[in-house]
Amino acid sequence: MKIEIIYKLKNSESTIVFELIPEQYFDPIIEGENHEDDSIAQFGDTIDYINRVDKSITENDLDYSIIKIQGSLKSDSTLKTIYFGNESELRYFVDYEGRELIIQSIRIAENCIVITRMERDNLDSEWINISYMTGLNYKNELHGREIWYFAKDGEYIIQKLKND
Repeated sequence: MKIEIIYKLKNSESTIVFELIPEQYFDPIIEGENHEDDSIAQFGDTIDYINRVDKSITENDLDYSIIKIQGSLKSDSTLKTIYFGNESELRYFVDYEGRELIIQSIRIAENCIVITRMERDNLDSEWINISYMTGLNYKNELHGREIWYFAKDGEYIIQKLKND
């Protein structure tokens, strides 16, 4: 299994590439498990892996990042993240079966973010909106006080009507 991290800084023309072994990328597995079937990535954000190589880089420094997992039986995937600054980004994920997922996170105000998730089974199928949510107090320092409104459930509209 080959795990490759590729990233480009906003102030650079070239990309930086480094490889990780499964033990560096995945959470530890127990006896009887294998990375192919039982592994979970240690981090949800590529920046956490990049910071292992260079702690001075922040998301605001990045133009994009890519995680490629290749040469596995069922774990091949690609995750590309494009950074727009100010906590806004677009993530595109595709797995070994061709399933795709797009997650768009846009900071619309201080401590307020909108996240849209869409998926499709393959290149020939239609995109399906699987969630649209607005988060308030979502930052780590406010953990436990976050408020999430899910558009699919009409929560934002219901809350607004109750308050009016």
